Amino acid sequence: MEVVKHLRIAYTPDSDDAFYYDALENGQVSLPGYDLEFHRQPMSVLNRAALHGEYDISAISSVVYPRIARRYAILSVGTSVGRGYGPVLVGREPRTLGELAGKPVGVGGIPTTGWFLLRLLCPRAVPIEMPFDRIADAVAAGELEAGVMIHEELLYYPRLGLHRIVDLGAEWCRLHGLPLPVGLNVIRRDLGVSAMQHLCTVLRRSLQHGLDHPRETLARVCRFGRGEDGQCTDQFVSMFANEDSVCMPHDVRKALRVLFAQGVDLGLGQAPPILDIVEGIKDIVPAYEFLQAA
Repeated sequence: MEVVKHLRIAYTPDSDDAFYYDALENGQVSLPGYDLEFHRQPMSVLNRAALHGEYDISAISSVVYPRIARRYAILSVGTSVGRGYGPVLVGREPRTLGELAGKPVGVGGIPTTGWFLLRLLCPRAVPIEMPFDRIADAVAAGELEAGVMIHEELLYYPRLGLHRIVDLGAEWCRLHGLPLPVGLNVIRRDLGVSAMQHLCTVLRRSLQHGLDHPRETLARVCRFGRGEDGQCTDQFVSMFANEDSVCMPHDVRKALRVLFAQGVDLGLGQAPPILDIVEGIKDIVPAYEFLQAA
């Protein structure tokens, strides 16, 4: 009798992450031999859970990875990449970064990539951790001087009358000439190399199914984020669930090394000595992935 392995998978309650797993969670892609348990938690919660190895596969903020590298490897599928965009710093009125010195600025978690970029580009701001989907409302109400927008809030904040101070992601990309790896999917090493490769391949099939059947997939995942009323789902998913997510490109791998080195300077732990990325099964993964990884 085949032994069924229990697998705990965690992702954020937002439409792009839900898009990655939709086909697997809803039975369009199968994973024989595994009993799947899906969890949805804010990124700040997932980052803390990863420190303790709570989930077998999990979304995390990219900047957290050096702290969990001994326990987790990076999956080459499911990376959230900003090409000239990323977390956005907003306020009730136009301001300069210098004017935010000593002022409370909302962030969706400490550490997260949005918090990290705020520390890099506006180090004298005072980060205030709160649920990411409350930050825009708190800024609009005057509870905060500014806030870092992530997830669908990137597209929704103008409806609250807020102004962009700076696109932190775009500025990072401009400074380094690289895309910004905002978030990663990671997998526990103790599952074993063969299982990690197999699971990577199945997750890639799940994402590819969504890209091949966008209408039906978007109809299911639009309940996440701001929901149907927010009317952000289609545009947001196209920003962070795309070909970059199917297979992590070479320039994103290079950007990860830069990001990790900056994290060391901010006290987020030592950078991993090797960028350890699970590629999947070679006869299924596109050949370009292995050329880029070489």
